[in-house]
Amino acid sequence: MNSLASPTRSRVLVVDDIPRNLQVVGTMLRGEGYEVMGATSGADALESVRAEVPDLILLDLMMPEMDGLEVCRRFKADPSVRGIPTIFLTASNEMEHLVRGFEAGAVDYITKPFNAPELLARVRTHLELRHARERLREMNDEKNEFMGIAAHDLRSPLNAVKGYTEMLIEEEAMDRSEQTGLLGRIHDATQRMVEMVQNLLDVNAIERGEMNLQLAPADVSALLSSAVETHRPRAAAKQQRLHLGNEAGPVNVRLDPNLTVQVLENLISNAVKYSPPGRDIHVRLKRSPGGVRCEVKDEGPGLSAEDQKKLFGKFARLSAKPTGGEHSTGLGLSIVKKMVEAMHGRVWCESELGHGATFIVEFAIAGGESPSR
Repeated sequence: MNSLASPTRSRVLVVDDIPRNLQVVGTMLRGEGYEVMGATSGADALESVRAEVPDLILLDLMMPEMDGLEVCRRFKADPSVRGIPTIFLTASNEMEHLVRGFEAGAVDYITKPFNAPELLARVRTHLELRHARERLREMNDEKNEFMGIAAHDLRSPLNAVKGYTEMLIEEEAMDRSEQTGLLGRIHDATQRMVEMVQNLLDVNAIERGEMNLQLAPADVSALLSSAVETHRPRAAAKQQRLHLGNEAGPVNVRLDPNLTVQVLENLISNAVKYSPPGRDIHVRLKRSPGGVRCEVKDEGPGLSAEDQKKLFGKFARLSAKPTGGEHSTGLGLSIVKKMVEAMHGRVWCESELGHGATFIVEFAIAGGESPSR
């Protein structure tokens, strides 16, 4: 079955005033792993969707008191239910009503007596279509969010580069030290833009499945040491003390060394970025059952429960802010998560608001099984 319509994600409401029909259809759907809700009247159906919104509705066309046409009209008048595909269940002698059914908002129909392969095929098709539409909406929302972020976040460094270059061009009497200072600012602004574009390219490559992994046994302690040394100057500039502890010794893990360094540097960079000046940052390598874990602990503001829920999402905007005016695109941790999982590892955060945060990456030791919490 197509993953878009995975039964474990799909809930189907079946509405029919004949209990035997509910039993037959319910058995077919449950046999394929779908979760089934049942209703024996239009009123029950309306009440059911208020309590729990399904992914698809199978609706009997002809029912007493409130027929399927009226129930469908009421579904389509409700914004929370309007987008759910509705398929009519109809006897062959009721076909003349189907035009009105489509006008009411139905997307398809299934005739009685039920043919299991046909019913399941139509259910699967419309669930796939619904999930595909949802994914397109999500992608469109992400595109709009990206364009808003790009327009906002690129404008500032671009204006800075423009302003500084104009000063270099126009100020003929500028001495060498002033020129060097402006060139340094231009470099910093362009570096910010390069990092933003690289983050977006990384996300695009990961989501297209185009990451070229080079998995091989590598010494995690050496990779972690390299990542720490890269960020010592930035930490020192903020009067922060960056500590490296190794309780595991040299340990080989099957991973991509370049991606691993990128992951570790991102976590250490965040610790420096969000920790106040003068604080300690502890980076540790430890053994874990069947694996090895890298911990990066900061003394920053910590994370609220709400922030932790969206921590590894794309374009996540958290309440915690960088302490030195550093820039953030909200993409870093989503990239970290995808990279770590691509190498069959896990990453998570342990934090309490006001008491810093610890980010943990865990990998299986080369030749072992994936670690589990």
